[in-house]
Amino acid sequence: MGYLLSLLPESFLWIGCLSCILLLGVPHGALDIYLIWSDSGHNLRKSFISLCRYISLVLLALFLWRVSSEFFWFLFFFAAIYHFGISDEHPEVISAIFPSAFSRLVWIYSRGLVLVFSPATFHSEKVFMYLKHATTDYFAQGFSAIAPFLFSYGFLFYVLISGLYARRSSSRAYRMLIVKLLISLLLMVALFAVSDPLVGFCLYFCCHHSLAHCFRVANISRMKKMALLGLAFLFTLPIIPICLWSGTKMWGGLMPEGRVIALFVSIAALTFPHLLVVEKLHHKLQRAV
Repeated sequence: MGYLLSLLPESFLWIGCLSCILLLGVPHGALDIYLIWSDSGHNLRKSFISLCRYISLVLLALFLWRVSSEFFWFLFFFAAIYHFGISDEHPEVISAIFPSAFSRLVWIYSRGLVLVFSPATFHSEKVFMYLKHATTDYFAQGFSAIAPFLFSYGFLFYVLISGLYARRSSSRAYRMLIVKLLISLLLMVALFAVSDPLVGFCLYFCCHHSLAHCFRVANISRMKKMALLGLAFLFTLPIIPICLWSGTKMWGGLMPEGRVIALFVSIAALTFPHLLVVEKLHHKLQRAV
């Protein structure tokens, strides 16, 4: 299958995708500041302590990447499987459709496996080429080699769990939701299949994953929607020079593409504390049902 935008120079793809993530993807993570403030009961001291822990975890992740890029990416992809598996949809709806905790966990990880390993399944050489700049060739080769198997297992278990609960459910609304979730996943797989891995990931991450999270936070927020989104973009601004600084320090003297990759690594490091904040939000939403 061909690549979308394949005629553009590779540097254009890197810069375009990075700009897209900074302008659209990072703001959804910047909402963590609001969630921390809300979770602390608007207590300045508790919020400050939570933010310090948040930043410390990011710095620890960056240090881990410097020490062992393989272990960093292993933890990142493991966290991404769970995060992307659950965070695109309303957690309270998923809990209602799949009441069994074990079945729900299998469904979440299966969906995450499909999303995370789709790009490498369809474009293994491209993914290997991108990954080898940020980690060892051994890890990049292993990731590309194992991707089709994990994608297949994930898709198989996703369809099995979805089909099982679609047959068991007495609610037509739940059955239609299961079908809608399956079609949504198939469309994202099709996107990954026909597009360059960078382009496909950015379209999914920015236009689906990030927007879904922003709207979910906006729905539970007492602030006006535009004020909340404006706050997200305001807190996004300091992240950009931090990413540039860390990328320059880590990759100083290497090729320009390496610096761009370092920025992606810096953004990836934000995933770890973000996942913990989002998990708290999901527990809160599930308890509210």
